[in-house]
Amino acid sequence: MRKFLFIAAIALLGTLGLSACQSSNQGQSTATTAKATKPTTADVDNAVKDCEAKHPKATADASGDNPCSRANVVAMVWQPYLQQIVEANMGTVTNTPYLYFVPAPENAPASGASAATAGTVAAASSAPAGKGKKAPSSVNLSNNPLVTNASAADDAISRVQDQLDTVVQATVLPGNMVAAGGPSSATTAMVLETAFKGAAPGSFKGVVVLFIGDQADEAAVKAALAPSGATFKFAQM
Repeated sequence: MRKFLFIAAIALLGTLGLSACQSSNQGQSTATTAKATKPTTADVDNAVKDCEAKHPKATADASGDNPCSRANVVAMVWQPYLQQIVEANMGTVTNTPYLYFVPAPENAPASGASAATAGTVAAASSAPAGKGKKAPSSVNLSNNPLVTNASAADDAISRVQDQLDTVVQATVLPGNMVAAGGPSSATTAMVLETAFKGAAPGSFKGVVVLFIGDQADEAAVKAALAPSGATFKFAQM
């Protein structure tokens, strides 16, 4: 039975939200044989409508305190898809994997744009978990419609960037998996590349890092992770 920690940047309480979900052995088998379906704009549109039906006073604007804003709903829609990909790529990893949801910016860079050419995201404060680090405050996302509640996409990306930066600098114990994915492959790639610039040589030996994105970004992320000694895995969206 696998557990997942789905990490998304949220404005609520200024923390990072963690959601643990469990799947049965039957669910595991399905995850490794059935192809996950990448969420579409229509999927998000329908989820927003469903949310608005449950919260009549909400509107689908970009407000950080609106439970039905697209920024809040999109992570909820993407969570099952990303978790299924992680499940299929666990291999011999037995510890709970950490899955980082990277939101897409308003003007997402094209796939294949590296951090060097497309720019990086400024960091914001948070308290991520890592070796010798205390885990961040958590919110049960399974019971909370505020899945990703940031005033702007860039603010949410900044929180994820800061989380990963600190985790990489603190290192992770061998036998663990760190995964990252989201609607924009290039943005996820930039976040990972930027984070691993601060990795000490060999500091991630025995740790699996899974990049969920497009093949155009695979080589750049793999090269950025190489000095850390991490076991790099790639999953095509």
